[in-house]
Amino acid sequence: MQPLLVEKLAVWASTPNITQHKGRVLMIHGVSEHSGRHLGTEQALLNAGYSVVRFDLRGAGRSGGRRQWVREFNDYVEDVSAVYRWICRELEPAPLFMFGHSLGGAIALTFLETYQKAFSGCILSAPAYKLGGAISPLTIAIGRQLVKVLPTLRIPATSDKGAISKDPNAVKAFLEDPLCCHTTTLNQGNAILNQLPKLPQLAAQLSLPVLILHGSLDQLIRLEGSFELLEKFGSKNRTLNIIPGGFHEPFNDQEKEEFFSLLTLWLDRQMALNPTIG
Repeated sequence: MQPLLVEKLAVWASTPNITQHKGRVLMIHGVSEHSGRHLGTEQALLNAGYSVVRFDLRGAGRSGGRRQWVREFNDYVEDVSAVYRWICRELEPAPLFMFGHSLGGAIALTFLETYQKAFSGCILSAPAYKLGGAISPLTIAIGRQLVKVLPTLRIPATSDKGAISKDPNAVKAFLEDPLCCHTTTLNQGNAILNQLPKLPQLAAQLSLPVLILHGSLDQLIRLEGSFELLEKFGSKNRTLNIIPGGFHEPFNDQEKEEFFSLLTLWLDRQMALNPTIG
């Protein structure tokens, strides 16, 4: 499927093969990747009766912009805002849920500070908050100093790529994917790192239903960070599902069916708990 272009962002909109869909999920991908790596999640949502809108952030995948570059973290929020406005203009009204993976989770929390009233719930997959041991602290420390004089400097990504999945084919596909970018600019990394400490405060302002999905063996984003965020959320309807043995991307691993089941059952439960959003 060819993407639509929304302010230089590549956007895909899919609907299930049923007369009336249950709702719509807006997906935000993580760093160094693109939305096409989440096709399994998209298909699970379609099979469960939910429409999906996914897009590539600026500088990622098929979207325009300098690769792996933002001036400030709010650039990512502006991307989500652009796609949200497009949904409001072009698609029929439907209950709208947010899905954010890793960096996408941090972007989602920041975006929802302003837009939460437009959404029926939020799903966070290993939300980027507490960085794990598979991300080099030394490289981060050096980058934090160099960014002051060389913000556009591009360096290899600091994470252990094998930490995304136990499935060697998934890791191989990630490394060989021409739409993934395995370098980062110092300013991009700095903008992300500056935003992460703000997430607990942002979570405290959210009152909408929240689901967090996190692999128990995630070495990229620490599980304890999801526990901390869970406690901070202003919503009483908040759930953390830990996927035993899961790495950073359970949706691209042996646990994917469990991940998909937890996701779609939670969505169905939100629709049943609040019939007025249907």
